[in-house]
Amino acid sequence: MKKIIAVLLCATSAFAWPWSSGEKKSTAEDQARIKDSLQMEEVRTLQREVETLTRIRLQKADSLEKLEAEHWRKRYAESQLTEEHQATSRELDGRYSKLSTDLGRVSEEVMASRNMTGDAEEKAQSEESSYDALNTQVKLSIDKTLGDVMGDYPVGMNGRLLRLRQASDEADKKVPNTVGAVQGFMDDLLLRHELTYTQSYGREVSQVGNRPDVNVNRLRLGTVFLGEVAQDNGEVQALLRSGALQGKIFEWNATLPPEMAGNIKQAVMQADSAIVAIPLDVLQNKAVKNAITDTKELTWTEEFQAFFKKGGIVMYPLALVAILALLLCLERFLVLSYRGHLSRRFIRKLNALVKDTRYEDAASLCLKKETSLSMVLFAVLNRARETREDAERSLQEALLREQPKLDRRMGLLAAMGTIAPLLGLLGTVTGIITLFTVITEVGTNDARVLAGGISEALVTTETGLVIAIPVMILHGLLSEKIEKVTSEMYVQSTALLNRIFGKK
Repeated sequence: MKKIIAVLLCATSAFAWPWSSGEKKSTAEDQARIKDSLQMEEVRTLQREVETLTRIRLQKADSLEKLEAEHWRKRYAESQLTEEHQATSRELDGRYSKLSTDLGRVSEEVMASRNMTGDAEEKAQSEESSYDALNTQVKLSIDKTLGDVMGDYPVGMNGRLLRLRQASDEADKKVPNTVGAVQGFMDDLLLRHELTYTQSYGREVSQVGNRPDVNVNRLRLGTVFLGEVAQDNGEVQALLRSGALQGKIFEWNATLPPEMAGNIKQAVMQADSAIVAIPLDVLQNKAVKNAITDTKELTWTEEFQAFFKKGGIVMYPLALVAILALLLCLERFLVLSYRGHLSRRFIRKLNALVKDTRYEDAASLCLKKETSLSMVLFAVLNRARETREDAERSLQEALLREQPKLDRRMGLLAAMGTIAPLLGLLGTVTGIITLFTVITEVGTNDARVLAGGISEALVTTETGLVIAIPVMILHGLLSEKIEKVTSEMYVQSTALLNRIFGKK
């Protein structure tokens, strides 16, 4: 607006400037009026702008009032929500505090219950372990007694085996019946003990001795005597050796002298009405045993079989070593006798042919013999028409071929001679281990039993030495024969080289 008024003023001045001064006065008035009108217009314009601004201000104020009202409504709503949230929070905090207290109390109760449970479990495990240990001890005792039954007093053996097996089965159950196992075990021990102070006589089926499952008349006096007479032919068998202090040594005898067999038969058949002396080896002396046993002289074959049996299982590899060593010695002797044969007649005939320079005939003579010496001499004669160096190389090749043929299997034969005493020592060690194992289990109060066991264990060492000594002697003889053949080959071949190539 101001720009428009300035433009109008400039235009009015431009148009008024060329006129005269008379007109200047009117023009000034006009300009004043125009200026006033312009100012009035400017005032009206300003008033309109003020009105417009006032109206806008009022509109803005209304909007601000509305916004402020909305703001306060929202603030009020927020305050309401805050109060509700705080009330809810206070309620939740109270519930949380109560639940925390309850949870702490429950946790303490759970920990106390868990500790009580752990103590109860430990106590239960301890008691279970003690029970298992007790059951294991009972089981081991039953198994040991069960294993000793076969070497114990022969009467009632089948019943004892059944009772101990039942007791062992009770201890082996998924839920072991230790009480039942102990009861069965103790019942067996009481019945076994009862045999030591009771006696019996009657007709039964024998389960022991040399004739089991035979109807017999049996007389038993505790556990120190047991005599049986077969009902079909009157054959007598008796237990003539009493048990040792551990109750393990019992020996049957059926090959009794006629007089002693008659006395035992009379004692058994007339046990109710007669008093008869019964032979009993109380001292367990083998001399007494041999005196009361109807023994017969063994043949050398039976003695060898008994000796072989004493050595145990190691005697079988020892026998195999002995057989192999014998076969090797025989084979080497035959080979050396054939290939190492040194014939003076052959040497004289060969020398005569070489002297006449008949080398082809001499080579044919060597091929006919096929011994180690002839093959070596043939290698020289085959190169007789060539140089000495060629003949010597051929000789070395022949010697290298023939030497292994002579030495073959000699190392194996020496190994056999070394293995034999080692196997004997192995058998001795095994036998002594077995002997001490038996002594540990059953004990012994007789030094002769220990000495007898050691003497049986030394059987394998004796056998190994008996095998090794001849084998080593034969190995030495064969080695000496090989050296003799080898030396003769070197001597004859060198002499032949000198006779052939010395002339040249």
